[in-house]
Amino acid sequence: MSRMLARAKVKLENARNSYLKIDTDEAYRDDCCYNLQQSIEMVLKAIVELYGEQYAESHDLRANINILNRKDINIPLQTEIRNMASTIYGWETESRYLDSFVALNEDIKDAFEIAETLIKYASDLVIVDKTKDIKDIPDRQL
Repeated sequence: MSRMLARAKVKLENARNSYLKIDTDEAYRDDCCYNLQQSIEMVLKAIVELYGEQYAESHDLRANINILNRKDINIPLQTEIRNMASTIYGWETESRYLDSFVALNEDIKDAFEIAETLIKYASDLVIVDKTKDIKDIPDRQL
């Protein structure tokens, strides 16, 4: 598995854990949103890598979708990601630094769907690609 995909999975799990505690403290909402943003960003980068391209080294989700589109690759929920990109991008810093940060439950749920769907898509790509290249095997397993 690619390291970027593994990181995306960890960030999604962190987001799930924080989401369960949102009612106890708003800081968990902030943490949930940050981790969702990180998960989506990392899984998009993993997908770009799995297709043999260099990912955009930024937090801009659209930039990595554009890289894929230039290769005529369409990913699941692409339109939804583009529509939410500004909101999700804002979670990278706003959720950590602004006391006025607010995220709608509907946006959080939509972001979970995006992260889960993309992680499944990327994981399926790794399974298909597994026999082609050992680049996705962590160093400690070689």
